[in-house]
Amino acid sequence: MVYYFIFPLVVIIASIVGAIAGIGGGVIIRPVLDAFNYFSTPEITNMISTMCVVFGTSTSIIRHIASKSKIENWKTAVFLGIGAVVGGVIGQYLFQFVKDSSNGDVLIIIQSAILIALLVFVLIYMKLLLPKGKQMHIKNFIVTSIIGIFLGICSTFLGIGGGPINVAVLLLFFGMDMKQAAINSLITIIFSQLSKIVMAGIDGTFITLFTINELPTQADQSWWIFLLILVPISIIGSLLGTFFNKKMNNKGVQIVYMATTVAIIIINIYLIVMSSLRLGEII
Repeated sequence: MVYYFIFPLVVIIASIVGAIAGIGGGVIIRPVLDAFNYFSTPEITNMISTMCVVFGTSTSIIRHIASKSKIENWKTAVFLGIGAVVGGVIGQYLFQFVKDSSNGDVLIIIQSAILIALLVFVLIYMKLLLPKGKQMHIKNFIVTSIIGIFLGICSTFLGIGGGPINVAVLLLFFGMDMKQAAINSLITIIFSQLSKIVMAGIDGTFITLFTINELPTQADQSWWIFLLILVPISIIGSLLGTFFNKKMNNKGVQIVYMATTVAIIIINIYLIVMSSLRLGEII
């Protein structure tokens, strides 16, 4: 029963931080839920993370529009999103291929290792290059869509919604400031995660996860209860995060973003260690 307290706490914190910094929340939700090793298959944590991100992020965007927030370069975000849809399909196939070719712990190790590598690059850029004004201003929508494909692959395969990677790309390639990158990142996240949901319906993931009696453990069979609890909580957290984002300046948003990125790296190092230990016991 303790998980009915812990998981909502994780989701509301992730949703608040995700809405403030434009990282969507999935980059926290998926690895933290994996760390508890409560569910026997990573498909469940991926789906919970995806649904929380879609509803939470959509709520943030609607709130920004309703409050007439200034959304610059939204066309760039849309073309990134279109590319992310294509990348999301590719990423889902990659996820399924790796899952079918290995076990859950191997998949978690691969996901965490790739995410750590990407986030270390993000930290290096944010600390060393961005302060020196190292930004590009890409206007070509074909190039923008290709970058979106890369983001979609990362988002869907890693099960993170895009997270800090989106924000760093928007800063580096499109010359946005921190708050605009955060808002536009959320738009891109919606595209990539919606494509993931569509693919889950096409490839049979939904059918598998909702065939409750055939899931291997009692925890797995109760996953939909968590879904019903956590999605509304993600919406509440996103509303709070959007409120804080509007009150903060670029520096404040950047501090939240950087601190979250460091925390995510630590969480994923822990995941690699624990998954490696479980693999060692099997061998």
